[in-house]
Amino acid sequence: MTETLLPSNATPIEIAIEQAIDPVEEIRPALDLITGWKHSLQPPDLRPYLVDEFGMHVLLPYVPNYADILSARLPWCEVRGTHEAVAQGLAMVGYSGTLVDPPSRRMAWAEFQIDLDRVRDDRDDLPKIAGIVDLSIPERSTFRRGMHGYDVPAIETAWTRLGEAMLGDDSGVRINGEGPKWSYGRPYEFEHTLTEADLTALGIWIPEVPSQLWVDMNFLWVTANFKWSDDAERARRVSLASSIEEKPVWLRFMTAGGDTIGFRRAIAHGVRQGLDGYAFGSSYLTLDPENPTGVYLFARTGFGDGFGSEAASVSVVFDADVTDAAKPGKLWLEAGGLTGGTEIAAQPISILFGETVREHIQFFLRF
Repeated sequence: MTETLLPSNATPIEIAIEQAIDPVEEIRPALDLITGWKHSLQPPDLRPYLVDEFGMHVLLPYVPNYADILSARLPWCEVRGTHEAVAQGLAMVGYSGTLVDPPSRRMAWAEFQIDLDRVRDDRDDLPKIAGIVDLSIPERSTFRRGMHGYDVPAIETAWTRLGEAMLGDDSGVRINGEGPKWSYGRPYEFEHTLTEADLTALGIWIPEVPSQLWVDMNFLWVTANFKWSDDAERARRVSLASSIEEKPVWLRFMTAGGDTIGFRRAIAHGVRQGLDGYAFGSSYLTLDPENPTGVYLFARTGFGDGFGSEAASVSVVFDADVTDAAKPGKLWLEAGGLTGGTEIAAQPISILFGETVREHIQFFLRF
């Protein structure tokens, strides 16, 4: 016995009686086992009750594993209400990210964003991320937006009273119109060498020039849009690039069975590889209408385009006609929105379209 409840003037007989009937030594192993059982051993059948006792049941919708909740309890609770708690909370649901606070001069200075480490793995992860972040932050703060791969912030004017406005809004959409915004983007890059068959199908084939003599050129001077002093091969590439730029072009997304999911309007520019311009792989494609080596063709789907469908291939469609059923000016057309046209450069792809993700498709069509 290490402690006693006897008064300081207890008699020897009282002390002896207490020692004789003290059960502590007999039950000490059980007491030690109970302590370890609760804080160290934590058998599976006890964990639900411990989670409730420790007040950690708030994490159950986001971390259904009781063992993970108990292991994260002390580290997370000690820093709850800080950036570190947000980092730990994201780790519980399998993500990480950088918390971005707005400038203190903003009226909405407590609304922050998170630059996540990747595009969400699944749509159902979004409520988990939002929920665990809301539990980790101070009561005064608001999780406004999560993004990765596609971040277009609103434009801010001067700091004067007249200029305390934001032009437009940040990129992103809300799930069911609630909660934070989500703004994701994924890039896809393809290279394709335009063959004689491709260019013939497009109606712009020009044979390679065998010499620098004007008489050997296979196009009319009245339609030429290059300098007479340019060498013949450069003039040929300029003519090809300008012809492609003038054509209406769409990207067609198809299922594994070959059914059309939809079309997205694209843009084409004559380019050459350079040190700046459009990022493509490990290099850049620089706009160069006077000496192009190919055409950079790109499109970015809108949030929700093709939602619920899975694309297995993408191709480029030139000179197609928009059907009467499609609204003029739309950038995304459902299957049946186009008729005719010439399709080239089909490429395998794997896209599960989402309502919070914009897919950035890029082609480098070489001459």
